Amino acid sequence: MSADPPGAPSPHKSHAPGVVDTKVTSWTRTFFSYPDRVAALFWAAAVVAVLSAIPLERWTRGEVLALVVIVGVCAGACGVRLLAGKQLPHWTLHVDVAVITVLASVLAGIGGARHIPFADLYIWVAIFAALYFSASAALAHIACAAAAYALVLGIGPKIDDPWAAWLALFGTAAVATVVVIGLVGVLRVAAREDPLTGLANRRSWDERFDEEMERSRRTGCALSVAMFDLDGFKAINDASGHDAGDRLLRQLADAWQGAVRGGGDFLARLGGDELAVLAPGSDEVGIRRLAKRLVDVLPDGLSVSVGVATWDRTERASELARRADQAMYEAKRSRRRGEVPRPG
Repeated sequence: MSADPPGAPSPHKSHAPGVVDTKVTSWTRTFFSYPDRVAALFWAAAVVAVLSAIPLERWTRGEVLALVVIVGVCAGACGVRLLAGKQLPHWTLHVDVAVITVLASVLAGIGGARHIPFADLYIWVAIFAALYFSASAALAHIACAAAAYALVLGIGPKIDDPWAAWLALFGTAAVATVVVIGLVGVLRVAAREDPLTGLANRRSWDERFDEEMERSRRTGCALSVAMFDLDGFKAINDASGHDAGDRLLRQLADAWQGAVRGGGDFLARLGGDELAVLAPGSDEVGIRRLAKRLVDVLPDGLSVSVGVATWDRTERASELARRADQAMYEAKRSRRRGEVPRPG
């Protein structure tokens, strides 16, 4: 057996770049899922931006004092976000954005005469607001920032062609906001939707389950769940290929979305060939009727094992789902024994 030539890549390291990319992606996703951490990063970046500009020009004593105060405010806000950000309510992030808008306006006024582009901090306002606020709230913050910069250009140090400066800055901010809002919307949908069928995924299912159980606890309405497992789906994939299996799943999702109550029943693909439906307002009779209705519209070539359960008003969501799962597996065992099981 010949040895590898000198300098040849080790087979054990062939996936190292992928591992590194995965770790970086995972870290980035985790970091940006916490707006308090991102706010702390932005405050720290503002500190660096102001400190790095101080040696570039000869500032008056009053300007230096203002810059130092601003650095102190930014550093303090960064510390608060790092130490107590998780305990602070979400609305406090609006306060952060409002404060940085005011500070950016003061800095734009100080640096405008010296061509220090402190006004670029308004772009950070736009990006952060688009990431973590609703579209209307983000646009409101950007409008306030635009008005603040217009005021700075009107009463602050005179610069060449202020209208062009304003338009260039907030044209960029507007484009960045639209792009970020669009990307956030796509990612939110992707995080909650099964990409193959368009049904809700397990994460969305778990969240909706908790919400409906809490609503049922408050209102006293019934709550039922049905679990479905496709029979012989692995054999279909093995015999006809995964593309054929994917087509059947899409056909199933389309058929079932047309058979459930719009705005009421909640369909999800929990993984593989396991699907489920949450039925607020349905009791034991209602959930069995719903399960039968779904079975009746199955695409040709598919059959399912079904288990249903109705909340007893004492168990947790996981326990209710477990009862439906157990009923479904009992139905599958009955089918294998040649029996014809009832749903649930």
